[in-house]
Amino acid sequence: MKKILFSLTIVLMVGGAIYTVNNYNKTKSPSNYDTKDTQSSSNKSNTNSSSNKPTAELVGINQDSIIMKATDFKLKDLNGNELSLNDLRGKKVFLNFWATWCPPCKAEMPEIEKLYQETKNSDLVILAVDIGEPLSDVKTFIDQNNYNFKVLLDSNQKVAAQYGISAIPTSFFIDKEGNIISKHTGPMNTDQMKEYIKGLDK
Repeated sequence: MKKILFSLTIVLMVGGAIYTVNNYNKTKSPSNYDTKDTQSSSNKSNTNSSSNKPTAELVGINQDSIIMKATDFKLKDLNGNELSLNDLRGKKVFLNFWATWCPPCKAEMPEIEKLYQETKNSDLVILAVDIGEPLSDVKTFIDQNNYNFKVLLDSNQKVAAQYGISAIPTSFFIDKEGNIISKHTGPMNTDQMKEYIKGLDK
């Protein structure tokens, strides 16, 4: 009985690692960044159309190596300053999509902060793009946890749709020429993030 309970616990922990975002279904345009999807067909058909808030469902982990140009965007940070992705040419970019309501995203945040503290004087830029939440909610969350990396607000979810985000957290790793080199869906620890960043130098 103990072995059965232990096995069930492990399955639930792994299964709960990633949450899907389905509120893009009506507005999402085809994206150049869609890669092989391990989400089951049953999950894809289970969409909550009665609410504008993203819904959470279980999906599989998807890691892909891709090489394509990252679409430019302009978003404001928590201080109202506008940032353009194209302005970061010549720097490596770790682009992460997240939300405060997402448990795996929140679990990943301390790892991102650790990476930021280790690399803040390097040529790596970390951008954490919050999807569809009010400034006040996001700022409160960031301030309460003393996070220092750059947070951007995708209030109308346009950028998330452009990048084909169907699950969060989802991360893109962009080289100095503005090419997306790899993508990771699901939470990561700092060591995993560093491995992807190493790939930007190849």
